[in-house]
Amino acid sequence: MGIFECAIIGGGPAGLNAALLLGRANRSVALLDTKNEHLAFELQESISRNGNAAIEFMQAAKEKLNQYPTIHSIVSQHVRAIKQSDNKLFKIYTEDGQSFLAEKLLLTDGTEIQTDIPNINQYYNKSIFTSPYGYGWELKDKKMIYINETGAVAQTAKIIFNFSNDLVVATNGYEIKENEKRELENKGINVITDKIKEMKGHNGVLNSVVFQNGLEIEREAGFITPSSYATNIIGEGFSCDLDEQGLIVFDHFGRTSEKNVYAAGDAAQPAPTEIVLSEATGIQVAITINSDISIEKF
Repeated sequence: MGIFECAIIGGGPAGLNAALLLGRANRSVALLDTKNEHLAFELQESISRNGNAAIEFMQAAKEKLNQYPTIHSIVSQHVRAIKQSDNKLFKIYTEDGQSFLAEKLLLTDGTEIQTDIPNINQYYNKSIFTSPYGYGWELKDKKMIYINETGAVAQTAKIIFNFSNDLVVATNGYEIKENEKRELENKGINVITDKIKEMKGHNGVLNSVVFQNGLEIEREAGFITPSSYATNIIGEGFSCDLDEQGLIVFDHFGRTSEKNVYAAGDAAQPAPTEIVLSEATGIQVAITINSDISIEKF
């Protein structure tokens, strides 16, 4: 396949839009992605796709990309490592042993929530989400829990409270300001600071939450703001600066601290973000990448 002008890691909304723009700009693009079989939820916060299944949206978008010979979709390949060689090219290794070379690298995937709640992954993106704007309407009037491990609880709790006044706030052992706790409790919101022992449910549907002090409360769904995030992309020969939350630091144009490495979508902000905002960052960063390539190769 030769050397791609840009390799995009992640085929979510940011990666797909970046690939489309760069491909249509006549740039050779490698889009590395998985099948996204975990996307069993619907897209709700975008008026153009309200109610569409996420997996159907992703599949349809990838089919549109196939009409451009400049875009090479490499599907079902998890990226194992990325190394930068002496000639500054990036070599991307997939878990099945394949490798690809690229001049520039766009990271749009690979950021995961960090929390010590043992089995939360069973419910993540099924009945526990990060964005009340994306799924608050579907969870309206349910018995909700909002898990916040940052200490800044009140603002998001107030947004969630508008969807359901049967709300419990849990800090999973982290401190909460006393004035915020009183403000929430005055509205009938129970604040529990004990650590969460486990979540109970079936097939991703939450039934209850158990705390280490033995308390068990019935809950049907909820949201989480974790203490930090982590990237599962292993880079060798280069290193992007990270902020205190573990997210990649980038400027307004998507450039990271490492030359020729860019970030957009879930790799650059708390994941998963709203779909339309993620799409916008992919487009914006792709314009930056194309401009940089145009100047360098003119």
